[in-house]
Amino acid sequence: MKMLFNKQWAKGSEQLEMSNGQPFFTYSLLHITKYKLLIVCCTLLISNYSNAQTRITLQQAIDTALTNNLSVKNEKLRTEYQQKLIKTGTIIPNTNIGGQYGQINSFYSDVSLGISQTLSFPTVYSRQKELLTEEWKSSALSFKIKETELKKLVTEVYFNLLYIQQKRKLLLENYSLFSEFLNKSILRFQKGESNILEKTTAENQRGQIALQLSQLEQDWEIVQLQFQYLLNTTTAFVPDENDALSPNIFLTESAEIVSHPLIQYWKQQQNIAFANTKVEKSKLLPDFTLGYNIMGMKGMGANNIEYNSNLRFQSVHVGLGIPIFNAGQKSKINVSKINEQITGNEYELNIKKLEAGFIQAMKQYQKYQDAVLYYEKTALKNAETIKTTANKQFLNGEINYLEWALLINQAINIQNEYIEAIRNRNNAVAETNFYLNK
Repeated sequence: MKMLFNKQWAKGSEQLEMSNGQPFFTYSLLHITKYKLLIVCCTLLISNYSNAQTRITLQQAIDTALTNNLSVKNEKLRTEYQQKLIKTGTIIPNTNIGGQYGQINSFYSDVSLGISQTLSFPTVYSRQKELLTEEWKSSALSFKIKETELKKLVTEVYFNLLYIQQKRKLLLENYSLFSEFLNKSILRFQKGESNILEKTTAENQRGQIALQLSQLEQDWEIVQLQFQYLLNTTTAFVPDENDALSPNIFLTESAEIVSHPLIQYWKQQQNIAFANTKVEKSKLLPDFTLGYNIMGMKGMGANNIEYNSNLRFQSVHVGLGIPIFNAGQKSKINVSKINEQITGNEYELNIKKLEAGFIQAMKQYQKYQDAVLYYEKTALKNAETIKTTANKQFLNGEINYLEWALLINQAINIQNEYIEAIRNRNNAVAETNFYLNK
């Protein structure tokens, strides 16, 4: 479609510029009809291109992304991974099994078997489990953050596609308008009713719009690829234009920033730091070693009974591992306490950062919403009046083409500024909803 448009435009421009000793413009009624047909074809091709794609609302796009996006899926897997790690907090060292054979008690060879197990103080295991549980909660909050960020990205790209749709619609209307007046300007020039300046201005106006249309189509392809990537789908979705005027925003004086996933995440980092300090402190507690031995002893015993080598003599032993050289461990505790202070400062910093960002986003939204309302209530009506009046005056010969073009461009600028205001308002919607976690 884009190649056909550019090809036809180049062909039309070439016909306009041929002189070769003939009159500068040799357009007939047939040429004018062809140009009108070209505009209709371009409009229909673009319209069919959009209609061939599947329309989707903003909420549907967000739901699809939350289901399909690979980044969200990976974050969910990390959460499951951290949850399963909780059970590793009670890992017990390997059990030690040993034996002896030889002249242990006398000239005869004896046999001895033993089993022992070293255990940390029970507090160590409970605190390690608490630490892993806090890390799992942190991972769950990371998953929520990823979802919130994805919602914002999808909303921004969705509204960007809406912006391109509206911009393209306006450009096509103006292309058709300037093409029609270019044709009239050509006829007027042939009849000697206008000069070369009018014709050249009309050509430049239409050429600039054609260039903008071509660039806009490339922007559409780029943004739609971003949209498909976020939704992780091969379907070429296009936004529902009705969403452009009904943004998903909830006006409020203040946001519950402390309930935002980002703030909850930084609060959870504090909890992790506290839990880690407890784990390091618990490592100063002693370890326990429990053991059991059984052996056989051949020969005369102390009770004047002669024994063979059968295993019959038993004993148990208990050991206590005291961390006497604990300077290194105490240093780790001090380091962990410093980390508690760091996470506390980051928590406070991020609360202030999000509060400031929310206030700024709300002010941005209100600013652009006021602009949109102004254009809808006043400026767009004025633009339509300017267009209608300028066309009538031009056709009645009350103004020349340059005056007409000046007035029409003024009306077009108003319409274009309205589209830009909607775009900025919608971007502010995406930003505000991010802080509101909507």
